[in-house]
Amino acid sequence: MWAVIKVDKVLKFYNFQTEQYEVVSDIKFAHADELESTNGISMAFGGFTKFVLEHERCVKTLLKADLPLFMKKTDAREAAKAVNLTGYTYIQFEVSKIQL
Repeated sequence: MWAVIKVDKVLKFYNFQTEQYEVVSDIKFAHADELESTNGISMAFGGFTKFVLEHERCVKTLLKADLPLFMKKTDAREAAKAVNLTGYTYIQFEVSKIQL
């Protein structure tokens, strides 16, 4: 699953309903050097590698917050282009099942 994001000092998820980026406080996000092992997906931003932890819990949290997730990266890209969004990137969540 994919989400449209922006990373400044914090990780923000784009909400297509409010047309704003939102911080989701329950999402665990860390610099690579803060982790003993890499149990997340690596993302490079400005030379810094960051990881999102607990992918299935993150997906559940985003769905409960009514933040959109996309099955494919191309779907996320098309949605972002449709609203003329700039300065965004994507994040992928690896999930085996989704339970709310």
